[in-house]
Amino acid sequence: MDFRRLKYYRHNSLILVTSGDDLLISAIAQQLSAAKYNCITTSGGEEAWELILQKKPAIILADWSIPDVSGLALCHRVKANLGHPELMATYFILMVESFNHEQCQVGLDTGVDEFLSKPVDNSELKIRIRTGLRVSALMQSLTWTNQRLLAQNDLLDTLTLSDPLTKVLSEQAFAEVIPKMLRQFQGFGTYKSYPFISVLIINIDCFNQVTDSYGDKIGDEAIKAIAGRLNHSCAANSLLYRYGLDKFACVTPHSDNRGSFQLANEMLANIRSHPIAISSGLLFPLTVSIGGVVISLSSQNTDLSFTELVSISERSLLQAQKSGGDRVYIEEIITA
Repeated sequence: MDFRRLKYYRHNSLILVTSGDDLLISAIAQQLSAAKYNCITTSGGEEAWELILQKKPAIILADWSIPDVSGLALCHRVKANLGHPELMATYFILMVESFNHEQCQVGLDTGVDEFLSKPVDNSELKIRIRTGLRVSALMQSLTWTNQRLLAQNDLLDTLTLSDPLTKVLSEQAFAEVIPKMLRQFQGFGTYKSYPFISVLIINIDCFNQVTDSYGDKIGDEAIKAIAGRLNHSCAANSLLYRYGLDKFACVTPHSDNRGSFQLANEMLANIRSHPIAISSGLLFPLTVSIGGVVISLSSQNTDLSFTELVSISERSLLQAQKSGGDRVYIEEIITA
């Protein structure tokens, strides 16, 4: 991304620090202020939540232990994005006791982006903050890039870009926008320092059993929950689409050819980690199968059409399903 914009983002972004330990808050605030970061502090969880809604901080640095609302519960509120989609780019750092792997595992399941061990090391603090600002800035930059791309597309007036159920991008947008985007990629060798791109097709395993047993309404709730988890698992530069009844498609540029495998396995693990909760109280231990293709953006691959890439991904998905589901199968097309 443009480093001038990143510098601007650093000096104009807000960091919220919250903990029940006043000495810890004071020490962190002093370090951040000395490094010219813009930060606010609070020692109460509910007060922190009100500040989050009002100020929209780029980074939240929360202690595991906070009076009235724990750092973990605060993270859940932020990552759930219920009625607050503007929090999607917020980077959440949870402070935990040193080497407490149980806290880290629970935090990962809740959606924590990064951890900071206590007692807090100043150099580690600065590294976490720099990483958080960079990721948050990339998320913001992606939004700007997508807006420019969509504004230039002469079909936007007739396209429905958002799927009404899941709120991810629609199947129609996938069919119309992605081919144009791929044509822009081709012939340049790389796209903004990303020399590879992947197309993943994600299918919910045995989803018909849910609708057959509980009906379409419960099925829709399960699809919405799956979409939320996939969206959270996506990379900052991913584009996630609804692709049929129980399928999703994810298009992502990568810095190396292994990035697609890491992304797909993170999606797989996030769905598998705990059952899908429905408002009626039902829990479904659902899994997904993922098939895909990753290609290098070199001139040798420009003859591959969007339809062919999707076809390869569908074939890979079928291979994953035939192997028992709940797994990833990605075909690599890497040429010099």
